[in-house]
Amino acid sequence: MKKLIIKLLSISFLIHFQYSCQDTTTELIVPISPILKEIKMPDETEIIPGQPIQIMGLGFSREDRVILTNVDGTNEVEVLEATDSYIKITVPVDAGGEYSVIVERAGKQTTLNNKLKVPFVVPLTNVELPKNAIAQQGEVYIQGSGFNNGDIAKLTAMFYPANTEYSIPLTLTSEGAKFNLPKDVYGVNTVLIVRENRISNLGTITIETNIGDELGGGIVFWVDANKAHGYIVSKTNTGTPTEQFGPEVDLVNAAGTSQAMGSGKSNTKKIVEKMVQLREQYNWPEWRNVKIAAELCNEFSVTENNLIYTDWFLPSREELIELFKVKSMIASKGYAIPANNYWTSSEGEGNTGWAAYYVNFYEDTNIISEFVSKSGWKIGVRPIRSY
Repeated sequence: MKKLIIKLLSISFLIHFQYSCQDTTTELIVPISPILKEIKMPDETEIIPGQPIQIMGLGFSREDRVILTNVDGTNEVEVLEATDSYIKITVPVDAGGEYSVIVERAGKQTTLNNKLKVPFVVPLTNVELPKNAIAQQGEVYIQGSGFNNGDIAKLTAMFYPANTEYSIPLTLTSEGAKFNLPKDVYGVNTVLIVRENRISNLGTITIETNIGDELGGGIVFWVDANKAHGYIVSKTNTGTPTEQFGPEVDLVNAAGTSQAMGSGKSNTKKIVEKMVQLREQYNWPEWRNVKIAAELCNEFSVTENNLIYTDWFLPSREELIELFKVKSMIASKGYAIPANNYWTSSEGEGNTGWAAYYVNFYEDTNIISEFVSKSGWKIGVRPIRSY
C-alpha cells in the first residue's frame, strides 16, 4: 500500500512539474521594436537648434529614447514628452543638416521613415527688430537671446547692385546686440545674422530716406510716407538731347503701358520687349540701329563707390511729373536737368500705339504734359530707378 501511495505522489509531482514548466514558458515576453505609424516631421522652417520640436505619429511611449544620426555621428537627444500621438525632443544646439531618427524601446530600435532636416541657422530666440525707421548711419538695436561674440550682421536688398551685401560686426548688449549702419545702405533691408556656416534671417528694417539724399547712383526725388521706398534720378541724361520714343504703330502693337506711380519699371520692360518683337516682325531698316528712349534707360549704367547700378528705367508720366516738381532742388545739388521736353514711358490715352506722353521741363512751375508722336518728336531722356 505504501508503495502505491509513493508512486501516486511521484506521478502527481511529475504532472505538476510539467505544467509549471509550461506556464513559465508562456509568461516570457520577448521585446519587439517600437511600432510607429503616420510619422510627420516638423518643417525645416519651424526648427531652431537648441529648441524643442514635436514629431507627430502614432505609437510613441514614455520610455522611448530618441537618437539622431548622420554622417558626422550619433547623438542621443533629450525627450521632453511622449504620448501615443507625438514625441517632443530638444534639437541639439549644434545640429544642422539631415538626420535619421531612431526610436529605442526596451533595447529594440526602429528607424523612422522620414528624415529630420535641421537648418544651419544661428540659434536665436525672442528676436525683435526695430519697428520704426532708422536714420542713415544710425545705430540698430536688436533684442533677443543667443547672440555670440563674433556674430556678423549682413544687410541685403533687391535694389542694391548684384551680389552687394554689407557685413557689420555685432556688439553684444544686455538685451541682445547692436550694430552701426554703413554709409551706403538705405530703404528696406533684410537683416541676416551669420556665424561660421550658419545664417539666420531676422526680418527687415527700414533705413529712412529723404528727398535730396545723394545715394544709389543718383538723387532721391520722391519718398513714401514711411520714408522707406522712393525714386532716384540719375545725375545726367542719357543719349542725346533729341531721342525718339519709338515707331508709330497701330493699337494692336502698343506695349500696353500705364501712367501711374510705380509703373515706370514695368512700362520700360514692356516697351523693350515689344520693340524686339517689332524689329523681328517688320524688319524696319530705320529702326535696326536706333536705340529708343526705353532701351537707352534699360541699358544705362552708373558706377559709384565701386558699385555698378544697372536697374534704370524710363519714368511713367506720374513719376516724371513728381521729378518736375523738385527739379530746382536737383539743380541746387549741381545736377540740373537741362531745359527740354522729356519722354515718359506712358503711351497716349487708351495706350495709343502712335503716341506717348512727355513732360515739359522748359516751364518753371506749370505742369504741362501731353501725348505726341512717338517718332515725330525727338526730345530728352532722363533715367530713374526705384527702391
